[in-house]
Amino acid sequence: MAELERRAIGLDAFAVREHRSLWKDAWRRLVSSNTARAGMAIVALFLLSAVLAHFFWPYNPKVDGDYSLKLKPPTLLPMGDPPSIHPFGTDINGRDIFRRVVHGGWNSLRVGLVAVGISLTVGGLLGLLAGFYESMPIGTLGRVALLGFVGGLLGAIPAWLAGQPYPALLLGALGVAAGNWDGFLKQEGANASLPRAAFFGVVGLLLAGLPVLTVGPAAAGVCGFLGLVTGVIVSLPLGGPLFSNVIMRLMDLILAFPGILLAIAIVTMLGPGLERAMIAIGIVGIPTYARLARAQVLSVIQEEYVTAARTIGAGQGRILFRHILPNTLSPIIVQATMGLAGAILWAGALGFLGLGAIPPEPEWGAMLSDGYKYLASGSWWAVLFPGLAIMLSVLGFNLLGDGLRDALDPRLRI
Repeated sequence: MAELERRAIGLDAFAVREHRSLWKDAWRRLVSSNTARAGMAIVALFLLSAVLAHFFWPYNPKVDGDYSLKLKPPTLLPMGDPPSIHPFGTDINGRDIFRRVVHGGWNSLRVGLVAVGISLTVGGLLGLLAGFYESMPIGTLGRVALLGFVGGLLGAIPAWLAGQPYPALLLGALGVAAGNWDGFLKQEGANASLPRAAFFGVVGLLLAGLPVLTVGPAAAGVCGFLGLVTGVIVSLPLGGPLFSNVIMRLMDLILAFPGILLAIAIVTMLGPGLERAMIAIGIVGIPTYARLARAQVLSVIQEEYVTAARTIGAGQGRILFRHILPNTLSPIIVQATMGLAGAILWAGALGFLGLGAIPPEPEWGAMLSDGYKYLASGSWWAVLFPGLAIMLSVLGFNLLGDGLRDALDPRLRI
């Protein structure tokens, strides 16, 4: 019996700590952080109130209002006929500010989530591809997609000039054919030393010029010339480094514009409304995620597990999405969380300028725009509570982002 007890003690002494995944360790660090818990509580409060109010507390802003109650201060005592309570006061139209703040959270938070989703999806994918193909040779499928995209993008110019979609579609198809040209030559046994530039230039001229003849000879000539240039470009040996360079220069071009002016310009072109504001804010945020994703890929692609995957013949898609993407997610998740706070501020700014929600739809920025006019008359509550909603929601996402940054740092894993 004593021998068994000694053996049990020995086993306990040499027991190995149970293996825990990185995500489980990150969650434990996250919930143990006071900052992260405060951020999660604030975010959960706003999300639950917005969702529950939207689905279980119906509100029609078009019929809301009672001019006999306009600009009443906050009170917890019944007022009006019939009696009603307004803890946040009322606005110039006699509408309950508390109800509009709660329902406005659905619109403001929705703008943030959708805008960050657009930025994260488009920018993250472009950054992943740019960083990956900057260091890796581009395969046949990637070359076909690259040249098809280049052909379609350049073909959009003659399509816009002619007012017809055919040049863009045909030149995009020409780019796809150019990307698979070498494989076609091998299958047909043709001479691979054909003057590709001349051949694709002539084909591009015909594809872009002939469909536009119905518009006019001048338009056909201009579009044919643009098709010739496009055909020559897609015949060149375009590779991964050029693709990465083009993508990142495009991101630099977007960053060259002041963000708020670019968002205002996009909303002006598309028209006011929440959906347009989502698109504008999403486009403005694309370069941030593209540059971050590219930097993370470039730091990960030289790791030994990537080299081992290439050595055993793993495909480029498997390497990118199975080995590289999971190891670049931590900083992108943190940036997306903190980007939600920025998107809410952007939505509030566009709403304040009258380019967000269309009245009388409740939205925090639009409510600020309507309420600041009455500060001189002492109606401070018309501005205070929408402003507090914006401030607290942004604070919550920033605190949560700080907590995630610490929790997902692998150097803190114990």
